[in-house]
Amino acid sequence: MPQRPKTLEPSRSARAWFGAELRHWRETRRLSQDALGTSVHVSGDLISKIEKGQRPCKPELAVTLDAALGTGGVLSRGLEHVDSDADKQPSDVDRADASGRASRVAKAVTHSPSVTEADHRRAAGKDVDAAALGSAMALMSGEVRVACRMSDGRITFVTMPRRKLLRSVTAVAGATLLPASGTSSNVSPIEAGSAGLVAPDVHPVENFRSLRRSLVECDNFLGPRNVVADAQEHIRQIQQLRQEASGRDRQELMQVQAEYAEFCSWLYQDSGDFRAAQYWADRAIEWSTVAGAHDLTIYTMARKAQLAGDMRDSLDTVDLAEAAQRIAPPRSRLSAMGAVYGAHGHALRGDERASQNAYDQALEVVAGPSIDETSRGRWLDASYVEAQRARSLSALGNHQDAVSGFERAIRALPTSYRRDRGVYLARAAVAQLHADGPEAAAVSGSAALAIATATGSARIFTELALLDTKLQRWTSVAEVSEFRGALDNVVLHEV
Repeated sequence: MPQRPKTLEPSRSARAWFGAELRHWRETRRLSQDALGTSVHVSGDLISKIEKGQRPCKPELAVTLDAALGTGGVLSRGLEHVDSDADKQPSDVDRADASGRASRVAKAVTHSPSVTEADHRRAAGKDVDAAALGSAMALMSGEVRVACRMSDGRITFVTMPRRKLLRSVTAVAGATLLPASGTSSNVSPIEAGSAGLVAPDVHPVENFRSLRRSLVECDNFLGPRNVVADAQEHIRQIQQLRQEASGRDRQELMQVQAEYAEFCSWLYQDSGDFRAAQYWADRAIEWSTVAGAHDLTIYTMARKAQLAGDMRDSLDTVDLAEAAQRIAPPRSRLSAMGAVYGAHGHALRGDERASQNAYDQALEVVAGPSIDETSRGRWLDASYVEAQRARSLSALGNHQDAVSGFERAIRALPTSYRRDRGVYLARAAVAQLHADGPEAAAVSGSAALAIATATGSARIFTELALLDTKLQRWTSVAEVSEFRGALDNVVLHEV
């Protein structure tokens, strides 16, 4: 009988988790270990040892790191798992390099009975859900970000090599859970045209724009993990076409390449890979500037403000949004986009008056006559503005008005916007907990979870992880127990 793999004790696995999280957030901010150490008044060597799991992180340092990296408190909240014995000698496992550390995280979260024994027995029978571990999201680096239930019941996100995750759960799901990182589509634009997606005799720029519109529709319904490989393959093909193009054709190909880059930024943002999202947004601004697509540059700048808001970097959110507004035509939807995302930045900073004024400004633009000469941002309507206002109201503690705003926004959503419905439901659930109680929150959370599992949207899972933490005190409530049990089925577990 094969011997069951040995697991790590919780303190060491937690220390490895903390180190992996610290590295992830540091690299997201594009900081070296020395630069981060300088910003929090410690040595880069200490940061290195903490990331490797060789040294514990003191509580006061974790709080400082959270503030420096804009994590929203992820690191300091995880400290209860970390062994506080700073003088304990590191084991052979602790001396491993970065890839070894990722391996330890994978062992710590995948060698629990709930993942290796019970689920493998389920796979041997035929009671298998192909959406198992629906919280898994591929990162541009080839790693995987996946939700994990920690030993104290919290849910957090861990980063591990893709191969470690697949090795542990492929037998559970009975199918490939994630698109292979970096794989390309087998369908060329010409083949896609012959298949009826676009007309084969149309100019390549129009072909690619039509293909992009199809991918946007797929993303709205299926989520990012189902379309990101195709989007990146189209960028590669556009770059090849630019090699042989000249004049206006090459300029227009550069513009459509920038449009795809902005789309990739969005896909990675929704997947929770903020570093990749920033990379593609920067490429979109660079390429749109080269192409002379001023409206796309403004649009992407506003989207970078939205990304900063998701990262809870309030200062960057406000500054990027104001930059977009400065270069946008007055009373245009592009200026309204800047106002909307800047409004949430003000809410994150606790400035309710500035936040509400910015939302009112955006509503005035979308309700009045537009001077736009571009179609960008046409999706920005009063319903979208109110949904973003509801999110900010919740952040400011005005939960009852937030619930009302989310309810109106959900009713106004087109049925094809399934992923957005899930985001609104998850955010509404957090507000409902404060305004209406745990039963209503758990019901909305369960509805959002079904969409999150189908689409792989990290934005939904992040909100549901927060909701799950807040619902722990009501585990005896039937709706809460049902929601948390369903969430357990799509996350890994720490031992």
